[in-house]
Amino acid sequence: MRRKTLWLAAIVVLVLAGGGWLLTLGHEPEAAVAPPAAPACGPVTTADSTGRPLDERLLTPVRAAHDAACHRDYAALARLMDRPFGTRSPDAALAELRENDGAPLTILAQTLEVPALADQGGLTYCHPHGAIAVFARGTPDHQGKLTDFTLTGDNPMEEACYEANPR
Repeated sequence: MRRKTLWLAAIVVLVLAGGGWLLTLGHEPEAAVAPPAAPACGPVTTADSTGRPLDERLLTPVRAAHDAACHRDYAALARLMDRPFGTRSPDAALAELRENDGAPLTILAQTLEVPALADQGGLTYCHPHGAIAVFARGTPDHQGKLTDFTLTGDNPMEEACYEANPR
Protein backbone atom coordinates (compact mmCIF):
# COMPACT_ATOMS: atom_id res chain seq x y z
CA MET A 1 0.00 0.00 0.00
CA ARG A 2 2.86 2.32 0.82
CA ARG A 3 4.39 1.89 -2.68
CA LYS A 4 1.06 2.72 -4.32
CA THR A 5 0.82 5.90 -2.25
CA LEU A 6 4.36 6.95 -3.19
CA TRP A 7 3.69 6.29 -6.88
CA LEU A 8 0.40 8.18 -6.69
CA ALA A 9 2.12 11.12 -4.94
CA ALA A 10 4.88 11.12 -7.57
CA ILE A 11 2.33 11.16 -10.40
CA VAL A 12 0.41 14.01 -8.77
CA VAL A 13 3.62 16.05 -8.37
CA LEU A 14 4.57 15.44 -12.00
CA VAL A 15 1.12 16.38 -13.25
CA LEU A 16 1.05 19.55 -11.14
CA ALA A 17 4.61 20.53 -12.05
CA GLY A 18 4.29 19.81 -15.75
CA GLY A 19 0.58 20.23 -16.08
CA GLY A 20 0.84 23.71 -17.49
CA TRP A 21 2.46 22.54 -20.67
CA LEU A 22 0.09 19.57 -20.88
CA LEU A 23 -2.88 21.93 -20.90
CA THR A 24 -1.38 23.93 -23.77
CA LEU A 25 -0.80 20.98 -26.08
CA GLY A 26 -2.71 21.57 -29.31
CA HIS A 27 -3.36 25.24 -28.49
CA GLU A 28 -1.45 28.02 -30.19
CA PRO A 29 -0.49 30.82 -27.80
CA GLU A 30 -2.20 34.12 -28.52
CA ALA A 31 0.11 36.56 -30.20
CA ALA A 32 0.70 39.66 -28.13
CA VAL A 33 -0.21 42.85 -29.94
CA ALA A 34 2.92 44.95 -29.86
CA PRO A 35 2.73 48.72 -30.20
CA PRO A 36 4.15 50.12 -33.43
CA ALA A 37 7.91 50.25 -33.24
CA ALA A 38 9.46 53.66 -32.96
CA PRO A 39 11.37 54.63 -36.08
CA ALA A 40 15.10 54.11 -36.14
CA CYS A 41 16.23 57.71 -35.97
CA GLY A 42 19.51 59.22 -36.99
CA PRO A 43 20.83 62.63 -36.00
CA VAL A 44 19.46 65.96 -37.16
CA THR A 45 21.90 67.47 -39.67
CA THR A 46 23.54 70.57 -38.20
CA ALA A 47 24.56 72.15 -41.51
CA ASP A 48 22.41 73.58 -44.28
CA SER A 49 22.36 72.33 -47.87
CA THR A 50 25.43 74.46 -48.70
CA GLY A 51 27.43 72.99 -45.81
CA ARG A 52 27.25 76.07 -43.55
CA PRO A 53 26.63 75.30 -39.87
CA LEU A 54 23.14 76.17 -38.65
CA ASP A 55 22.60 78.47 -35.67
CA GLU A 56 21.78 76.49 -32.53
CA ARG A 57 18.68 78.67 -31.94
CA LEU A 58 17.30 77.46 -35.27
CA LEU A 59 18.15 73.83 -34.51
CA THR A 60 16.45 73.76 -31.08
CA PRO A 61 12.87 73.44 -32.40
CA VAL A 62 14.03 71.10 -35.18
CA ARG A 63 15.66 68.75 -32.66
CA ALA A 64 12.57 68.90 -30.43
CA ALA A 65 10.26 67.99 -33.35
CA HIS A 66 12.66 65.22 -34.44
CA ASP A 67 12.71 63.81 -30.90
CA ALA A 68 8.90 63.95 -30.68
CA ALA A 69 8.57 62.17 -34.04
CA CYS A 70 11.11 59.52 -33.03
CA HIS A 71 9.29 58.82 -29.76
CA ARG A 72 5.80 59.14 -31.27
CA ASP A 73 5.02 61.90 -28.79
CA TYR A 74 2.01 63.58 -30.37
CA ALA A 75 1.43 65.97 -27.45
CA ALA A 76 4.99 67.31 -27.67
CA LEU A 77 4.69 67.62 -31.43
CA ALA A 78 1.44 69.60 -31.06
CA ARG A 79 3.23 72.12 -28.82
CA LEU A 80 5.92 72.54 -31.48
CA MET A 81 3.49 73.35 -34.30
CA ASP A 82 2.65 76.88 -35.34
CA ARG A 83 -0.90 78.07 -35.77
CA PRO A 84 -2.10 78.02 -38.49
CA PHE A 85 -0.32 74.86 -39.61
CA GLY A 86 -0.26 75.35 -43.36
CA THR A 87 -3.87 75.25 -44.47
CA ARG A 88 -4.83 72.71 -41.81
CA SER A 89 -5.42 73.10 -38.12
CA PRO A 90 -2.86 71.49 -35.79
CA ASP A 91 -5.57 68.97 -34.79
CA ALA A 92 -6.12 67.97 -38.44
CA ALA A 93 -2.37 67.74 -38.99
CA LEU A 94 -1.97 65.52 -35.91
CA ALA A 95 -4.83 63.29 -37.07
CA GLU A 96 -3.00 62.87 -40.39
CA LEU A 97 0.24 62.02 -38.56
CA ARG A 98 -1.55 59.39 -36.42
CA GLU A 99 -2.73 57.50 -39.50
CA ASN A 100 -0.99 54.32 -40.62
CA ASP A 101 0.46 53.43 -37.19
CA GLY A 102 2.56 56.58 -37.09
CA ALA A 103 4.35 55.95 -40.40
CA PRO A 104 4.18 59.69 -41.23
CA LEU A 105 6.21 60.33 -38.06
CA THR A 106 8.95 58.11 -39.43
CA ILE A 107 8.94 60.22 -42.59
CA LEU A 108 8.96 63.45 -40.54
CA ALA A 109 11.98 62.22 -38.55
CA GLN A 110 13.79 61.19 -41.75
CA THR A 111 12.97 64.54 -43.36
CA LEU A 112 14.59 66.40 -40.46
CA GLU A 113 17.78 64.37 -40.94
CA VAL A 114 18.57 65.86 -44.37
CA PRO A 115 20.37 69.21 -44.76
CA ALA A 116 17.96 72.13 -44.70
CA LEU A 117 17.53 74.98 -47.14
CA ALA A 118 18.19 78.05 -44.99
CA ASP A 119 16.80 81.43 -45.94
CA GLN A 120 15.43 84.63 -44.38
CA GLY A 121 12.22 82.90 -43.33
CA GLY A 122 13.75 79.90 -41.57
CA LEU A 123 14.55 76.31 -42.48
CA THR A 124 12.98 74.07 -45.11
CA TYR A 125 13.69 70.33 -45.04
CA CYS A 126 13.13 68.46 -48.30
CA HIS A 127 12.90 64.66 -48.07
CA PRO A 128 14.14 63.00 -51.30
CA HIS A 129 10.76 61.27 -51.70
CA GLY A 130 8.67 64.43 -51.53
CA ALA A 131 7.93 65.23 -47.87
CA ILE A 132 8.61 68.82 -46.83
CA ALA A 133 8.94 70.31 -43.33
CA VAL A 134 9.16 74.07 -42.80
CA PHE A 135 10.32 75.83 -39.62
CA ALA A 136 9.80 79.55 -39.17
CA ARG A 137 12.87 81.46 -38.06
CA GLY A 138 11.06 83.06 -35.12
CA THR A 139 12.02 86.16 -33.20
CA PRO A 140 14.01 86.78 -30.02
CA ASP A 141 10.68 86.70 -28.11
CA HIS A 142 9.06 83.82 -29.98
CA GLN A 143 11.05 80.74 -30.97
CA GLY A 144 10.45 79.38 -34.46
CA LYS A 145 8.09 76.43 -34.80
CA LEU A 146 7.13 73.74 -37.26
CA THR A 147 4.89 75.74 -39.58
CA ASP A 148 4.14 73.08 -42.18
CA PHE A 149 4.71 69.41 -42.89
CA THR A 150 3.37 67.63 -45.93
CA LEU A 151 4.06 64.10 -47.07
CA THR A 152 3.88 64.93 -50.79
CA GLY A 153 3.25 68.11 -52.74
CA ASP A 154 0.77 70.85 -51.84
CA ASN A 155 3.39 72.78 -49.89
CA PRO A 156 4.27 76.40 -50.59
CA MET A 157 7.97 75.47 -50.43
CA GLU A 158 7.75 72.61 -52.95
CA GLU A 159 9.21 74.63 -55.82
CA ALA A 160 12.14 75.87 -53.71
CA CYS A 161 12.80 72.34 -52.44
CA TYR A 162 12.93 70.56 -55.72
CA GLU A 163 14.36 73.37 -57.78
CA ALA A 164 17.40 73.24 -55.47
CA ASN A 165 17.30 69.44 -55.05
CA PRO A 166 15.71 67.77 -58.09
CA ARG A 167 14.26 64.32 -57.37
